[in-house]
This record gives sequence, C-alpha cells and structure tokens, in this order.
Amino acid sequence: MPRNKFKEYIGTRTFYRSLIFLALPVMLQSGLTNLVSLLDNLMVGAVGTDQMNGVSIVNQCLFVFNLCIFGGLGGVGIFTAQFYGHGDHRGVRDTFRFKMLLALGLFALGVLTMTVWGKDLISLFLHEGGSTGNIGATMGHAQGYLSVMLLGLLPFAVQQAYASTLRECGETALPMKAGAAAILLNLLLNWLLIGGHWGAPALGAVGAAIATVIARWLECLIIVIWCHRHPRKAVFIPGAFSGFGI
Repeated sequence: MPRNKFKEYIGTRTFYRSLIFLALPVMLQSGLTNLVSLLDNLMVGAVGTDQMNGVSIVNQCLFVFNLCIFGGLGGVGIFTAQFYGHGDHRGVRDTFRFKMLLALGLFALGVLTMTVWGKDLISLFLHEGGSTGNIGATMGHAQGYLSVMLLGLLPFAVQQAYASTLRECGETALPMKAGAAAILLNLLLNWLLIGGHWGAPALGAVGAAIATVIARWLECLIIVIWCHRHPRKAVFIPGAFSGFGI
C-alpha cells in the first residue's frame, strides 16, 4: 500500500496529537467527576460502617441520575460538534438551549423521584439478617445524606450542559481545571466536616454531603462565569437566553 494511502486510512501524527490534546482533558474531567462520590465513600468509611453504607447506597442511586445527564447531553452533543465544525454558531446555540432544557427537566425529575420514592429506593439495598451494619442506622444516615445531596443536583446538571458544549467547541482544559478545583475543595471540606477538625462540627455522612454540594456549586460557578466572560470562545453564549426557540 502506498505511504500516502496508508496515512489516508490511519491518520497523520498531527491528527493524533490534536486528538490526544482534546481527549485527555475530557477523560481526566470525567474521572474527577466520579471521584467526588468515591471520596465520600472512603472518608465516611473511617467514621463508621453504617454511615459508609448509607452514603454508598445513595451514591448508587445518584449514579443513575448522572448517567441520564451524561447520556442525554452526549446525544445532543453529536449535533453540537457538527454545527461547530461547520461554523454554524446559531446551531451550536440551539443545541445548548436544548441541553439546558433537558438538564433542567432531568433535574426536576430526579428531585421528584428522590423526594417521593427516595426511602423506597434506599430500602431496595437493605436486607434483614445482614452480617454487618444496622439497617435502621444505615437508613437514617442515607436519608440525611440524600436530603443534602439533592441541593447539588442543579449545579451538576447546569455545569454539565455548559462543560459538554465547551468540550464540543474545542475548549477542554477549563472543565478539567474546574473539576480539579472542586475535588480539592471537596477533599478539604470532607476532612473538616466528616470528622470535625479545626473546630468544625463532626457531621459524618451529612458533612460529606455538604462538602460535595459546595464543591459542585464551585465547579458550576467557575464554568458558567468563564463562559459569560469569554463569549468569543464560548460561542453559544451570545443570545442563548434571549428566548427558548430551537
């Protein structure tokens, strides 16, 4: 096979350098998003088994919400990338509007589900006769953790709509940096609020939830504020909220 024909099918070094430059921050940011829940499980585990079980169960339920957000926005993102590659900024703006409506709709559905049927969902993971933990205590810790975590669903949904659109427009570094800042803040607040260090109250599972929600809001604010301050790079922002037409 001629060398030029081989490059046509396999790609050039420039292509792979560009691919790695775009893909690595996306993979890191996705990993950082999932690390937030893992940190809660690990750090609460040092306090007690019942609290760790409660946090773990709620995070499994919330993981379904996260999957709905990732899947829904990812499907729309295919069109965002096509519009951006074609230079159609109006199309990019329309897909961003659709993402925001979808994210807010999933947020409302998630809060409704967790509020009305949260206890029932948690009960699915609790069984009499288990070898470790107390079912009543685990349920109490899980409900306390969930009641606070619901406050973090809105910033998570909104920042995913913004961050996914940024990535599809070639800006992958900012979501990664925002995710890293959120992880560091979450780690610090977990240490302060779970065990009660430096005079902070020892809140256990609820402290972990408070830390996670604050970290979610920080990540959301970093991304949203940057986008509105850099409309030339965030091409979907100008006119995005002037109406709901798509």
